[in-house]
Amino acid sequence: MPMTTPSPVATSLLRALAHPTRGVVGLVDDLLALCREHNLQVDWQADRCRVRACGSEWEELRDVTLRKSVFRAILARIAALCNEQAAISVSPYGGQAELSVGTNPPVVFRVAFANTPAEQTLELLPATSCLVSEHAASVAGTGELSGTRTETVEPSRQEVTPPP
Repeated sequence: MPMTTPSPVATSLLRALAHPTRGVVGLVDDLLALCREHNLQVDWQADRCRVRACGSEWEELRDVTLRKSVFRAILARIAALCNEQAAISVSPYGGQAELSVGTNPPVVFRVAFANTPAEQTLELLPATSCLVSEHAASVAGTGELSGTRTETVEPSRQEVTPPP
């Protein structure tokens, strides 16, 4: 299997994870800042971390090695940030919420995570994801996509219903 060079964004993310300068709080702040700056989607499980920028392919970050306790602390910090913005929107053990990051303009992320002794996962997805834009462009305004009809419910959600 050929060895690939990580993208500049992946390298920045790896650097932030490998050498946190301000503990867990700083590590989460750096992760969210990188996601905001580069419109990143993150899929992170205890044993792997994948990242992609809008319109690109998933890139697996092979050198991410965090102790389980550190990853659980990161997830707890994400839960605290979600609950600061919308009281009791998630449990410390998991949930789904929207998280506004930064200012001028803020970027809203959809967050889904699990933080239990048996499972630790984190998904971050920009709420105004280009994934929705890519699908919309592919159907050229027809509302048809692979035998389904999509209707926009809110800017951050889509509801898929079977065609009549």
